[in-house]
Amino acid sequence: MDQHHDTFDQAALILRCLRGEATSAEQQQLQIWLAADPRHEALYRDLQDPEQLAAGIAFQETIDVQADWEAVQARISTPPPVRRPVWIKLAAWTAAAAAVVTGIVWLYSRPENSRDARIVADQSHTFRNDVLPGGNQAVLQLGNGKTVALGSNGSQTITEADGTTIQRGNGSLVYTDASDSATTSLYNTLTTNRAGQYQLTLEDGTKVWLNAASSLTFPVHFNGAERKVALTGEGYFEVAANARQPFKVTVNGVDVLVLGTSFNIGAYDHTVNTTLVSGAVKVQLPGKRSWQLVPGQQARVQHEQVSITYADTEKAIAWKEGIFYFKDDDLRDIMEQVARWYDLELDFKGPLPTGKISGNISRQARLSQVLEMLNYVSGAHFDIRGRKVSVGL
Repeated sequence: MDQHHDTFDQAALILRCLRGEATSAEQQQLQIWLAADPRHEALYRDLQDPEQLAAGIAFQETIDVQADWEAVQARISTPPPVRRPVWIKLAAWTAAAAAVVTGIVWLYSRPENSRDARIVADQSHTFRNDVLPGGNQAVLQLGNGKTVALGSNGSQTITEADGTTIQRGNGSLVYTDASDSATTSLYNTLTTNRAGQYQLTLEDGTKVWLNAASSLTFPVHFNGAERKVALTGEGYFEVAANARQPFKVTVNGVDVLVLGTSFNIGAYDHTVNTTLVSGAVKVQLPGKRSWQLVPGQQARVQHEQVSITYADTEKAIAWKEGIFYFKDDDLRDIMEQVARWYDLELDFKGPLPTGKISGNISRQARLSQVLEMLNYVSGAHFDIRGRKVSVGL
């Protein structure tokens, strides 16, 4: 039987013993297991502590155990078998069983030279304080330069200089369709700071989600031959189809041309990543050089050099669905994402873990929970002091 199945069998045995349901033979089997390794006894002692078990359950509910298992398997010397084991659905287990499995997985997958094994939820005690996640907050700049602070709660009608009404509510803005009566060229800018996000419906019905530290500048009404907006940071677009009036997103000197489609653009640095979810887009550089994408492709533009690859679209838009999604990512890149959402200052202390990291966790988790998962899958250590986080081995 492979090690993964052994893990679930051992977890079931431990749970039966903890609940007083084990037979004499099973109790003897547990004693043999405890005597085989001092780490087994330490883990079992932790699991007998109600506070430790409750913390383990809470932590387990925030992580993707399968992704983390794959990550820790990559860190141990013995390669995993080619045949993928059959996963027991976690839904069939109690939360306590999942917490026990988490503890055993960590016990067997940790490098031998790492710190003493304890159920991973105990890591929460190493953090000095905590930081809450970001939320729906932004600033809208109107055509006359006036600004309006936007939050999650409450509804409000905002009126532009030409009489256009903008409905605000539940973390979103909706612009009214002014048909052919509006001719004034008014531009608005929606800006999210670090730890902010917001959703916007433009006059034509196009929906835009802005990630943290991003902005979108757009006309209140689309009157010209094309619908043109300017983006900084990251945004996800669901463009309303209109063959007579193509939609264009300009970001860092790159134009993304569409008729009606869904795509994500990330441009926090000098690189522009356009990931097509559905429909078709054309990525165009100065000089009219262009590349057309099909669904599932990503165009990466860096210093006017373009590469087209197939991408994980779920990963590209996970932020919009409220998830941190990591797949074969470097810790430094992951921490940059985390820093934008929790408004952090990062301090990297010496070398970082070199392995790739996979896993996912809700963007509504507290910072300590995110760092616990990253500690779990990478071995990195974190120290939170206000909004400054030190990262190192």
